[in-house]
Amino acid sequence: MKKIFGIALALMLAGCSESAPEAPAKSEPAPAPQASAQQAAPAAHAAQFKEGVHYQVVNPAGKVDKPTVTEFFSFYCGGCYNMESRFLPTIVPALESKGLAFEQKHVNFARNDADYQTYQAVIRAFATVQEMGEAKLIKDPMFALMGGKDHNHTAGDKHGEGINSLADVRAIFVENGVNAEKFDAIAETPAISEQVELWAKEQRLYQVGSIPAFVVNNKYLINLNNIESVGQLVDLMAYLAAK
Repeated sequence: MKKIFGIALALMLAGCSESAPEAPAKSEPAPAPQASAQQAAPAAHAAQFKEGVHYQVVNPAGKVDKPTVTEFFSFYCGGCYNMESRFLPTIVPALESKGLAFEQKHVNFARNDADYQTYQAVIRAFATVQEMGEAKLIKDPMFALMGGKDHNHTAGDKHGEGINSLADVRAIFVENGVNAEKFDAIAETPAISEQVELWAKEQRLYQVGSIPAFVVNNKYLINLNNIESVGQLVDLMAYLAAK
């Protein structure tokens, strides 16, 4: 599951797609993000960012109550782990300082029926802890267990071994501090089921075939292959959010 994106980020962040094995996450220290064109004016941003090059419109009817950046990711993905651990700590505060909300949605890139059931269990469990406000507790252990943190997803790799059901994921979450009673109270509710179904629908609608992927305002999919720095990525997100 492999695509490399971004000239400046390429050596550190490998993306994962639906078709090929993922690469292990790199462990080198991330370089300091470069600031983009010194608070460039909207007109300058319009000249810098081009549809079909830096982004594409995947949902012309997209609407949001508040300008929002959505990351589609997977705990299986080494590039997603690099994004989570090394770049989001810079990106998210920068977005918030510009008045943009940030959210995450887990994709299902299952290759067979067994993988599909595992993905669905993980997705439902993640949607549940998001609703509980306890997602931070489980991200690092889930990236480690599912393969995003340090695994090669090649033949014979046993990432996610032992996770076959929601109960299996629940046990891992509770072991890492998630409130079991609260989890059980909402994990199977219609609200969580609707959330899981929405994420799957949006994955298809927004043409998310490689992760990590960013969609702005439920309308614009960023082409990370043509992004050269964290600063440029943040500027593009802000530009699209204001369109």
